[in-house]
Parts: sequence; structure tokens; C-alpha cells
Amino acid sequence: MKCRDYIFQLTSGQLEDAGTATKIAAWQHRMICFRCRAFTRNDQALQDMLKGYGDQLQTSQTPAKPSDY
Repeated sequence: MKCRDYIFQLTSGQLEDAGTATKIAAWQHRMICFRCRAFTRNDQALQDMLKGYGDQLQTSQTPAKPSDY
């Protein structure tokens, strides 16, 4: 698997739905390619931050009433 293929499949979500052979190929590639390992860590950190931000938006303060102005 090439870096370009790995990154495309990771970022498009295709690795989650991929078959066993593709997942093994992606795992093997990630084990030998330090750039894709770093990209995977950064992508996961970004996803965690976005999830936290989305959760914060959903649980934030209730909208202010007109009388509060």
C-alpha cells in the first residue's frame, strides 16, 4: 500500500469499512512508514479535539432570553 492510498482511506473513513486484507495491508504500512504513523496520530488528535468541541457546543449554555439583555 502506498502512503497516498493509506491516507486517502484513513481520512475518507474507508478503512473502517474495509475488508480484512485491506486492514492488514494498512496496518503493515503504518508499521513501516513513520510519516503515516505520525499522520495517524495527528488525525486522531484532531478528531478527538473536534469531538470535544462538538460535545461542548451541544452542552453549552442555553440561549439567552430577550429579557436578559
